Amino acid sequence: MPMAAILFTLGMLTGLTDTLTLTAADWAPPRRAETLTANPAVTALVHELDARPQSILRIRHAGGATGSDFAQQLRDALVALGLPSARSRLVPAAADADQLILEISTNGERVP
Repeated sequence: MPMAAILFTLGMLTGLTDTLTLTAADWAPPRRAETLTANPAVTALVHELDARPQSILRIRHAGGATGSDFAQQLRDALVALGLPSARSRLVPAAADADQLILEISTNGERVP
């Protein structure tokens, strides 16, 4: 089966879109990178990002120390799993205190 078909099927199974909300309950402490690989929605989103070489992952968070720390922990875990840090951006906007909004962006630094 071609890789594109596998990724499409995986996306269909997990309800993949270009945006995913990750809550603190979805990735409870201790927050380790290995735990993310067990989350099919996160895995599918990373595969989708990988399939779009010119895109980046924006990690929207609530801001402040708690929101920034949560977002940085996720970014660090994704880098540990092989996502180049240059392909992710932390954006303090449009998220509740206990959640992160992960979105694939093809427009780079611009935030809608």
